[in-house]
Amino acid sequence: MPKTFRCHLFWCGHEREGDEKPSCGKRGSPDIGKQLKQEMRDRGLRNEVAVTKSGCIGQCTVGPAMIVYPEGVWYKVENMEDAREILDCHLEKGEVVERLVIRD
Repeated sequence: MPKTFRCHLFWCGHEREGDEKPSCGKRGSPDIGKQLKQEMRDRGLRNEVAVTKSGCIGQCTVGPAMIVYPEGVWYKVENMEDAREILDCHLEKGEVVERLVIRD
């Protein structure tokens, strides 16, 4: 039987060749994603929360980007402090971090 999680965060780890279009990977998302995953484990959330690297999620102009499901909330995450706030509020407590939400 597949493992189920309370929530699942995907962080964009795509690194585009060249500089004609931005990419999350060139803006620090690999380091942020790896640190976030480790902090999630350190807090004992491994069986409740999944944190997974993804390919491009289409938010190249505002990234690094993350998405939290099942809510489908999209976040702009510029640094580890932003990612930690998402962990503290959204992943642990279920509270959306409004200041980091990517709006249409």
